Amino acid sequence: MANIALYLAGGGARGAYQAGVLKALSTILNVKKLPFTTITGVSVGSLNAAILAENTDDFPKAVAKLESLWRNIDSSQVFHASNYSLSKSVLRNVTNFLINKGPSGYILDTSPLAQFIHQHIDFDLIAANINAHKINNLEVISTCYEAQQTVSFCHAIPEFKHWQHPRHISHAVELAPHHILASSALPLFFPAACIDNLHYGDGSIGLVSPLRGAIRAQVEKILVIGTRKPSTFTSMASLKASHHTIGFAHILGGMLNSVFLDNLDRDIETVNRMNEIARLLSIWKKRHAPWRPIATLNLRPSTDVASMAQSHYNQVPALLRFILNLLGAQGSSGDLLSFLLFEQNFTEPLIALGESDTLAASDEVQAFFES
Repeated sequence: MANIALYLAGGGARGAYQAGVLKALSTILNVKKLPFTTITGVSVGSLNAAILAENTDDFPKAVAKLESLWRNIDSSQVFHASNYSLSKSVLRNVTNFLINKGPSGYILDTSPLAQFIHQHIDFDLIAANINAHKINNLEVISTCYEAQQTVSFCHAIPEFKHWQHPRHISHAVELAPHHILASSALPLFFPAACIDNLHYGDGSIGLVSPLRGAIRAQVEKILVIGTRKPSTFTSMASLKASHHTIGFAHILGGMLNSVFLDNLDRDIETVNRMNEIARLLSIWKKRHAPWRPIATLNLRPSTDVASMAQSHYNQVPALLRFILNLLGAQGSSGDLLSFLLFEQNFTEPLIALGESDTLAASDEVQAFFES
């Protein structure tokens, strides 16, 4: 089997799209075992990655489990969504601010997410699969707030070579629920996770090179499953403002989009550019060059996910919707909403979109895996 890495991007509720892509991959490839030797997950991608690593001997089973979880998810499985719980959260933040203790740093209580992870992911089975060399490395990316550094928690085979970069290091661990919680701690909304007395948040924060871990693992190919439609050039003259002012939610949604997704696009572009340079080298120079070409395939939504989310705005729990209204989310681009909308009416169409997009690219997918 070729040495292929899978990178699962972040994006909150957009992670449902990845379940659809993986379902189509299972159909196209028609293989029993997991077709990846290395899996990297960041934010919600880390949860999807862990479920794949748990089922290395049965790729269709892993896909079926992911699809079922995303089809049946709702906000109450991720954070306390009742009016009472949200009221308590708002009161806690206001009280901490008024008595000069500073804000608590998050809006939503994600205790249900911790329970969800404990219930649905078998970390002992992941460890057994890695010990049996059924997968070489499961990388979960997080951000250490104290160190202001990206940390790749790597549960890997003994032969795996760990690495250090000034702003990004790999750290050998036996993965546990708190690593997934740390990687998924959406800034401002979800609480940071405490690991060894240090606080960790969403792995996308400050992640300059998302594919670094896969590249360091010396893989031959990297399959990327993103969560945003490809950017297209838009002339300034064609843009029309839909509001007199831009609300905080619109700005925050744009920031989260940038944090989660823009560096991934740049990293893929860099890898492809290095591949082009490598092709131009003479045979002698190729033998001595430090860069080995790495094939990439980037599967991403063909439709604007933010617009899809905006059409389901009324599915958000009432008090959370009120808070989002205060931030100006109603009628905005839907970017912020798409990260928080853990509801079936949103996730089911995303699964279907992921499946249809990937089936439409089946020739490209087959060529990627067979070449």
